[in-house]
Amino acid sequence: MARVRLTPWLRRGLEAAIVAALVAIATLTGDRLSAGASPFALPNGVIGGLVLAPAVLALGVLTCAYPVAMAATRADAVLGAAAAFLIASDLTIVFAGDRILLGAADEQLAGGLLVALLALGPAAMGLLGGQILTPLGFGRRAGAVAAILAAIVAIGVLAIVIIAR
Repeated sequence: MARVRLTPWLRRGLEAAIVAALVAIATLTGDRLSAGASPFALPNGVIGGLVLAPAVLALGVLTCAYPVAMAATRADAVLGAAAAFLIASDLTIVFAGDRILLGAADEQLAGGLLVALLALGPAAMGLLGGQILTPLGFGRRAGAVAAILAAIVAIGVLAIVIIAR
């Protein structure tokens, strides 16, 4: 029987998605284990941003930078990054579904969903930056641009979370 071979963009997307999802799920689960009772209240100020930072950076930066850096064509870069973000977000939403209290009015949101929503902007901006700001749109340079731009946007998103809390 012949071995099933995945296309390169899907293979790179799965690699990035698995690593990003593991980091995000482990971060949210670890914070949940240390908090005790359900639902988990997100701490105020900088600590609340630092609790979410590893998961948001993993989903926002890794999923757009790795497939772009390892791609051989522009189409492979875009498809791999999109697949990586969607798969990693889905895994995080499913396996990190513990509720997080967002405000004093008892608003609750699943932790995986919160992280996926916060990481959507950085991932999209990183992918767009890697495509627009580099001549080829794939390769190491495009991956580096995507990673730097996604990290800057992710830090901005986390700063907004810190200010809002």
